[in-house]
Amino acid sequence: MTTLYENLVNELKTELKIRGFGKKRVKKFFGLINRRAYHRLRDIINEYVINNLIDNIVNEQEIIASNMANILNNIDLLNDLLIIFNEDPQLSLTKARKELKKKVFINIYDLVATRYDRRTTKLHLIRDVRTNPDRRFPLEVAKRYPVLKCFLCKIF
Repeated sequence: MTTLYENLVNELKTELKIRGFGKKRVKKFFGLINRRAYHRLRDIINEYVINNLIDNIVNEQEIIASNMANILNNIDLLNDLLIIFNEDPQLSLTKARKELKKKVFINIYDLVATRYDRRTTKLHLIRDVRTNPDRRFPLEVAKRYPVLKCFLCKIF
């Protein structure tokens, strides 16, 4: 089952391929969206369909961030996540977040879509995010929700 975010990304990729964008240009396109520099894209492609898809992707990323922040601010939900990943539940929010950051490596989009089987190693997660920029969570959005720090890692 795909999420709304994945549907929007696939739709945007399809629209870009129809307009003759190659894989490298599509990758750069998503890089600009994640860096919130999509106003430059509007200068390049002034089409309603693509601009609407970009806006919907940005809005969906905000919704995902808000939902994840709510989960990470609730000790019961956070401990439920730790139990799902076969880790020990913790007594405090801080300890639970540290445990999640230290031992659980999963893409935030997979976590939201409850694809817990996509848990991986840090190296595989970094490789996945490098090759698939649409699966990279925007840093600017993550900074607005400080509890999302446990999902941030350097990829370069």
